[in-house]
Amino acid sequence: MSGLVTVFKKELKDSLRDRRALMVAMLPAIFGPLLMMLLLSSVAETRRETDDLTLAVIGPQHAPDLIEYLEENGILIEEFQGDPKTEIQAKNVDVILEVAEDFGERFAAFQPAPVQLFADESLQKSDRASDRIARLIGTYSRSIGALRLMVRGVNPTVASPVLLQRRDFSTRKSRASKILASLQMLILMAAFFGAAGVAIDTTAGERERNSLEPLLVHPLTSRQIMGGKWITVSIYGAMATLLVVLSTATCLEFFSLEALGVDPKLTVGMQIRILALLLPMVFFASAAQMLASLFAKTFKEAQTYLGLLTLLPMLPVMFTMFRDVNTAYWMYLVPIMGQQQLITSVMRGEGMDLLGFLTTVAVTTAGALLIFGILSRLLRSERVVYGG
Repeated sequence: MSGLVTVFKKELKDSLRDRRALMVAMLPAIFGPLLMMLLLSSVAETRRETDDLTLAVIGPQHAPDLIEYLEENGILIEEFQGDPKTEIQAKNVDVILEVAEDFGERFAAFQPAPVQLFADESLQKSDRASDRIARLIGTYSRSIGALRLMVRGVNPTVASPVLLQRRDFSTRKSRASKILASLQMLILMAAFFGAAGVAIDTTAGERERNSLEPLLVHPLTSRQIMGGKWITVSIYGAMATLLVVLSTATCLEFFSLEALGVDPKLTVGMQIRILALLLPMVFFASAAQMLASLFAKTFKEAQTYLGLLTLLPMLPVMFTMFRDVNTAYWMYLVPIMGQQQLITSVMRGEGMDLLGFLTTVAVTTAGALLIFGILSRLLRSERVVYGG
């Protein structure tokens, strides 16, 4: 162990000298969750503003009953004078309703009475406001149609042969897991982007500086040398993982997402479970990145390889975002995917499947040790050492 500790101290001291690179590696772990929460808070604020909606109306006097119905449903009405296209594109108004002058006449004659709704659907706030007004007008139209049928002695239910009743069985916790999928991705990626710089520097970088060959001259085994490097790289991955979990928990405390129907929190117990789950993945990510870097001929080539490897944690998250997948036991046998499934359960507040946790930890640890064995064997190859 003395030889391994010596290599570890040497690698750790070398990596700490490059403080700028260290800060760059840790910044995404600190500010990534903050940026994501700012984005989600912006979406929540847009929905909150849409709930308190002011509708600009051209010709409200032509449809007093419709205007009264909108006001009863929480819409503040303001009469509008001007060009709808100009004002909406200038973002002075979110949505405008124009009532035709012959609305009253056509309405009284039992003919379709026209109204026009102007909005910029490329803007989230304007699009949401437009959808809300359209739904209210549709409800108003159906209720008037039902009254007209009753006046003629026709049961309104005749025109509705199928009655659809929608019931949402989702919970606040299940909705939270969907909304916070982007934060899950950051948590899973932390070990990769935190360890990437050191992984390259201890392998391809050291070989490019011609300092790897002198290290092999010392009376140390390849396992001792590679073990010291592996532990050093893993420490940086663990630091980034710890920072991203703490940053996520802090952001969830200070930002409110009530307008989105969720209010997720990461308690201390949940943070500990997530960190225990991710620790084996730190060693797996560090070993995988060192293996990719060892095959690279130059520092820049290694950066390219690791840029592609960092996309690996995104795959299971994207897979579950676009498809509703039921958790199956085989997922725990796949590194990263198993962690993603268990983190989802933790963030929902459902606890953690103990068998799934033990399986994922065992498989990920075994994978990390297997890659470490390959690294130690490759270090004995002249082709790898000299970059041939």
